[in-house]
Amino acid sequence: MRLLSFVSAAAIASAALLGAPEAQAQRNRNQAASVVVIDYLRIVNETVLGRDMASKLQQIQAQVNTEGQALAPERQSLAQEAQRLQQARRNMTDEQVRNSATLAPQFQQYQERARQLELRAATLRGHYECSQNFAVRDFGVMVNPVIESVMRSRGAGVVLNAASAHYAAPENDITATVIQQLDQGQATRTATVARHPVTECLPQQAAQPGAGN
Repeated sequence: MRLLSFVSAAAIASAALLGAPEAQAQRNRNQAASVVVIDYLRIVNETVLGRDMASKLQQIQAQVNTEGQALAPERQSLAQEAQRLQQARRNMTDEQVRNSATLAPQFQQYQERARQLELRAATLRGHYECSQNFAVRDFGVMVNPVIESVMRSRGAGVVLNAASAHYAAPENDITATVIQQLDQGQATRTATVARHPVTECLPQQAAQPGAGN
């Protein structure tokens, strides 16, 4: 399964510059113009680690979808209520509806129910997106040291994502080597994926009501 949708927001390994002890400073300056490239999407789609991440994210998405299906009765009820209200207000202007002691409260109640339903649906979507963000971040934490190690072994000072390179000679592409090393490492075959509530991905002030007041 391809994971393009999972990593489209993760611009990881676009460029990596390595520091070194002073004894290697001159060597690094000589390497500064040496560049290797990596196809990061291949890393995600072809490694055991990437496929494990995809499988676990699919499980979370299935959970979220199941919970979303539980909202269906309320959606149907709201659709029926909307139809009833439209029939009740026929030939009435918006102002007349707002001034109606009978219809105004009913429209307000309908709007509040619709707002709450959308909030619940958006929260579920947020749970999945937040879980995805954590998974991709942790994926990068596991992959980047291997990318950097292979880069150093090639005597390079910079690694570029192939997606941003205009052209790269095949011998400068380290993707296959990185995939091989990731698949051979016991610690780089299992992805860290868990369900995270959307609140864990909100800015701190947004996640803490009253902050800054």
